[in-house]
Amino acid sequence: MKNFTKSKHAVSRLSMLLVLTLLILLTLSSCMSHLIADQMVRAPNKSLIGYELSRQFSPYNSGHDGLLSIDGVKQKSIHLPSRGIDVSFIEIEPNNYGFDYLTKPVIHESGKIWRIATHWKWLEAPCNNSSQKLPPQKTLVLLHGWGRNKNSLLNYGLALSQHGYRVIIPDLRGHGNSTGNWVSFGAEEGQDVSALMDLLKIETFDILGFSLGASVGLHIASVDDRVNHLVVIAPMHSLEQTIPKFAKQSPKWISDLVLHYQYKALKLVNNISGYTYEVTSDAVSPAQLITKPVLFIYGGIDNMSNYELNYLLFKQGSTQNKLKKFEGLRHTHLLLHQSAIMPTINQWLGLTDSNRSNLFNNDCIYKSFNY
Repeated sequence: MKNFTKSKHAVSRLSMLLVLTLLILLTLSSCMSHLIADQMVRAPNKSLIGYELSRQFSPYNSGHDGLLSIDGVKQKSIHLPSRGIDVSFIEIEPNNYGFDYLTKPVIHESGKIWRIATHWKWLEAPCNNSSQKLPPQKTLVLLHGWGRNKNSLLNYGLALSQHGYRVIIPDLRGHGNSTGNWVSFGAEEGQDVSALMDLLKIETFDILGFSLGASVGLHIASVDDRVNHLVVIAPMHSLEQTIPKFAKQSPKWISDLVLHYQYKALKLVNNISGYTYEVTSDAVSPAQLITKPVLFIYGGIDNMSNYELNYLLFKQGSTQNKLKKFEGLRHTHLLLHQSAIMPTINQWLGLTDSNRSNLFNNDCIYKSFNY
């Protein structure tokens, strides 16, 4: 009888231990799901995943800071009362900066050969005298990718400002020096940019966006009638499809956690951020509402923004949309091939060398400026 009682107590203790273990595991699972959900939508300038990705992107952005010293490139910040955030942005005046670009292979510090890097040539004495400056002919808004910042598009801003554009490059919410605790992968950021245009009293503008910025551009153009031209480069599709792809670019321990808990975490993101991700993270829904033609650009080996997604977006909205594929280019490399994709962008925006020469004098001395 005693043995039976001991056995019964042992089984009881084992059962309690198993139940306790199960409760602990469930609690840890719930906590981990909540943690992953938090990291999915937390501002990249405040999150671990955002830090890791920005660190990986930094070699692609290196050297752009040097372009900030050029006369006519101004860093500004403004508070958006209707949005409750501060937005940091770069404003580039139209001018003949003598800015050009080329690509060549470089060796990364790790010893790995990178097939591309961008180097610039600009003016020995920048043509910033009164005869070279002129009032902006139009405004262009450049929108960066997730985990990046406004400086990553400085090269495009300088190139396009030489065609008479006043160029605005904001840090999207929660990126760079802009405030905001959460990101929405499109809609909230789009409303931020429209509010910025309101405060700057911009009546009409064009948009060029990359990755997250491309999706933001789609959201803006779907509701803001001030948008004339839209260039969408390697857009994101949705939070559900994008997060796992981003996670795989992080250290393995991070990617393993995200991939394991992603489905539970996705159910929690609305409660954490206050956004409705079934709507705000989908790029197809706004694309259906855009009546003006859109240029879609993507890389032939881009795993994050592939042909299927771009073709799906291309078929929405206007029948005058254009889809352009660049063979052999990945997501992170696409923008670095500026000399390859700029002719397509210029043509879409109606920019030519002749209208550029009509705006500015060309009696300037060039020098090489490499970084």
